[in-house]
Amino acid sequence: MSYLKTLKPLGAKPESYPGFSERLVASHYENNYAGAVRRLDAITARLAALDPATAPGFDWNALKREELVAYNSMLLHEIHFEALGPAMPPPPDLAAAIDRDFGSYEAWRARFAACGRALAGGSGWVVLVREMRSGRLAIQWCADHTMGFAGAVPLVALDMYEHAYHLDYGANATAYVDAWLGAIDWTAAAARWRGAPPPQVPYATSIAELGDFGGVFVDARRGPTYAAAETVLPGALRVDPAAPDGFAAGLPKDREIVVYCVYGFSFSRDTAAALRAQGFRARHLDVGIVGWRASGGSLDAKGRGSV
Repeated sequence: MSYLKTLKPLGAKPESYPGFSERLVASHYENNYAGAVRRLDAITARLAALDPATAPGFDWNALKREELVAYNSMLLHEIHFEALGPAMPPPPDLAAAIDRDFGSYEAWRARFAACGRALAGGSGWVVLVREMRSGRLAIQWCADHTMGFAGAVPLVALDMYEHAYHLDYGANATAYVDAWLGAIDWTAAAARWRGAPPPQVPYATSIAELGDFGGVFVDARRGPTYAAAETVLPGALRVDPAAPDGFAAGLPKDREIVVYCVYGFSFSRDTAAALRAQGFRARHLDVGIVGWRASGGSLDAKGRGSV
């Protein structure tokens, strides 16, 4: 199996993360998160090739340890990004649990921040978890992507490796921790706390769901972004999301259409919805061209097709 084909999209547009530059978020997502997933794919392939009857124990030991590190790095990065966005307070039920287990939201924040600052200059994670044995919330310190409470559900995860903040904050880890805590959207954390599945975005498609795609890619990045770009998805046609009237002229109604933008948010979603309203079989790519590139997907030079 390929984990790269199931890359998780960002929870919100990077420019909406208060206190963080788009450059930092994009680098963290493409290089560190997707890098962990690429590493996991390679490890999985190596493990599949091992013969249980003949492979030495040290091969199993090394690869299974690396699998654990890469898998947890993938999951923790996904939770880290899910928690970021335009700040949203915890809903009443989760807020009550935080008050119950920490005394107040402010007390939780102070303890969580102290754990983050304690990792400054080092590496690791600070994670708010629901401890399944008691059902209570706890703050855990997680090093090397491997240490954590067994039997706990992670709710929010703060990445304290320097790649998560050095482009914006240099060595000032305290400022980074404060900025991260000021940018938490608790929506996804609340869903995990309740055991609910994540909300589904209508007509979104993942790379894995594309399979051997025989349809048409449509580039719906905003004008300045498209103008500065050098590459597009294979054979992509271009539509301008700012000029919806008539933008579908020349698109085929007898083939599937997958619309993409940079990260998979409003431009591709709105364009796909407009095309569906006109009778096209349109979906949008949930991870955008950034996720496609991070997964190793092929790209064409811009200018091969336009509408």
